[in-house]
Amino acid sequence: MSDSRNQISMVMAEEAKAQIIDLLKQITDLMPFLTGLTPEQRKRLPKIEKRNKTFVKDVEAVIKNDASLLPSYVKPDEMAKDLELYEQLEELLTPLGYLYDRVRDTQMLAGSEAYTQALMVYNMIKAANKAGLPGANSLYNQLKGRFDRSSAVSTDEISNN
Repeated sequence: MSDSRNQISMVMAEEAKAQIIDLLKQITDLMPFLTGLTPEQRKRLPKIEKRNKTFVKDVEAVIKNDASLLPSYVKPDEMAKDLELYEQLEELLTPLGYLYDRVRDTQMLAGSEAYTQALMVYNMIKAANKAGLPGANSLYNQLKGRFDRSSAVSTDEISNN
């Protein structure tokens, strides 16, 4: 989207940001069972989808009615707890996804507007330098390194360290 309008003009109060971070920590603390998976684990794990969720529920009903065919190491109660937690977390994903998308989109828009403005200022300084305006040369030299192919890599490496 190359809209030159300023669509967002806001700075979050530090107190509000701190409060939000605290609330997010409180939410995380309410779910001490949350875990992290590696990309390989995510890929490897069998997953519940719409078509096999019904199967899992059917198996749960069957073993609830008669678990006599199961070996002792199969724990029907554990499967029921896992399925219930899956469904509880599924209910949280929609509002969390909405919040994540809105925060990410707002961050992207704010960043885009800041970068667009920075590019505009850079191009003005570049034009002023080309026109020979006093003081423009030092400003241009300070900023132009960002666009030199050879120094762009080293500038990124320096800023990431």
